[in-house]
Amino acid sequence: MSTLYEPTRRIAILVAFSFLSLLAFLPVAIAQSDPPFRPIIDSPAGQVQGTTESCGLFCTYYSFKGVPYAEPPIGSLRFRNPVPRARWTGVRDASSHGTECLQASVIPGQVRGSEDCLYLNIYTQQLVGQRPVMVWIHGGGYGANSGNSIDFGPEKLVQDNVVLVTINYRLGALGFLSTGDRYAAGNWGLKDCLQALRWIRTNIAVFGGDPNNVTIFGNSAGGSLVHLLVLTDAGQGLFHKAIAQSSTALVPYAFQTRPRFYADRIATALGFGTDSSTYVDQLRTIPAEQFIPFQEAAFTIPVPRFLRPLDFGPVIEPADASEEVIIRQRPIELIRNGAHRVPFIVGYTDLEGGFFTALENTIDPTVKSQFNANPHLLVPFFWNVGAGTTASSQISSTFRQHYWQNRPLDASVDYEWTLYQSDHQFLFAIDQTVKLHAQTSTVPMYYYQFVYDGDLNLYKKLFGVQHPGAIHTDELPYLFHIPSAMLVPVPPESHANTVSSRVVRMWTNFARTGNPTPTQDALLQNVQWPTVGAAGTGYLSIGHDLLPLQQTPNPTRMNLWYNLQQTYANAPFET
Repeated sequence: MSTLYEPTRRIAILVAFSFLSLLAFLPVAIAQSDPPFRPIIDSPAGQVQGTTESCGLFCTYYSFKGVPYAEPPIGSLRFRNPVPRARWTGVRDASSHGTECLQASVIPGQVRGSEDCLYLNIYTQQLVGQRPVMVWIHGGGYGANSGNSIDFGPEKLVQDNVVLVTINYRLGALGFLSTGDRYAAGNWGLKDCLQALRWIRTNIAVFGGDPNNVTIFGNSAGGSLVHLLVLTDAGQGLFHKAIAQSSTALVPYAFQTRPRFYADRIATALGFGTDSSTYVDQLRTIPAEQFIPFQEAAFTIPVPRFLRPLDFGPVIEPADASEEVIIRQRPIELIRNGAHRVPFIVGYTDLEGGFFTALENTIDPTVKSQFNANPHLLVPFFWNVGAGTTASSQISSTFRQHYWQNRPLDASVDYEWTLYQSDHQFLFAIDQTVKLHAQTSTVPMYYYQFVYDGDLNLYKKLFGVQHPGAIHTDELPYLFHIPSAMLVPVPPESHANTVSSRVVRMWTNFARTGNPTPTQDALLQNVQWPTVGAAGTGYLSIGHDLLPLQQTPNPTRMNLWYNLQQTYANAPFET
């Protein structure tokens, strides 16, 4: 790819991201401002005035952006559970997004966003009736992105008769710092998502949404947060279906098991010592921007990068915390205890790792040589195998032989290296998630592999990935309009548009009914997406065509991982 696109590629990496009749008995008023109409909604939270936006020829929808769902988490509210927003007075202008949550900028040394960032956006074509609600939780490694429409435009989903809500949640240390004790229990960003769902339950009906039919869905770290919400008791009744795309709480980076180390590191660097009973209050007084240098970004995470837990992510909370606790056990234990209670879609793209190997090829040419010099980096940390042991040597040598036939890691084995990264970082943990849930729950679960490689695989194009398959985040442009990643327009006759319509239809079918293929549908080629059986089998391949299969995806590679885990892991499934 030409260097002309290099700034756009870097941005992508961090991302790597009908008019209403006036009815007197409804809490809705439409004001005309020559044109378009700007609806005013009187919700329990307060009055809010939105805009009317275009989604194509003869297609419009209502947009309410930057709606606050919690009090600003600043000052004494930093490192505390979100506080419900008090009802505001007057009419709030909802024509523009609220501030993004504080995060590193694409410009080195700079930041963007604000600590006052707990806003959501609501999009719908109708303000009367009760439509399924879909709540999007964005990804970004718990440290980047937002729910804003430049990255997650609503135009595709709202046309399938759902209400779409996208949210911001606290990021990085501000969102996930934990001392492992009562002074900073952690999971602030996850609790923000929970508070947004509570706001939606109270307020969404006046926007035409059904509070008793809510689906949460997310990609990457957002998928992990979705999975954790499925697992926590605190989410019961706030949502009724869930979709985890390209991550669950079991992927290597998703769950931090040593939070105190990273909290102490910040406190010590700032001269506050290591006594959490005092330094947490001190950390509430410093400018929020001072946390950014301690937050790993895509350019600075050390090898093996996303094969280890991110510094700041979800954690187990202490039992004696002074506020509501929502995660009391590791995800694997919650799954084993049968905490899966809602219909669930789980899946991934077939070449997930292409996103990250392309990233590393761009920012760090030493990666492969580091793995050559230290084969233990190939060993999953969650297997609890010590460096220098016979088990470590056996695991790494098996991987080297299976994936790249014991050749040195260099540019000549980039595709094979990408397959290994895909399996280690995503596919094995997601497959394991599906199998474990199938063993402990009878609630319907649907498994997919997105394999389509076409005109809307925007991130693959941005990164210049030449290998066949769909990389991490490549399914997103099939659900959302993403102007920030669009290099050239997609022709109307492109088959990618058909695939997009199919994905949107299945996702919205699921939001309506709990079944992505509830009826015969020519658009969906009259297929029936099989549920996952007790053995963890049955999935849908989403490619040029839809292919329902009564097996598991990538069985040879997955069997290799399960066999190695059974043979060598000292603490299997202890992610």
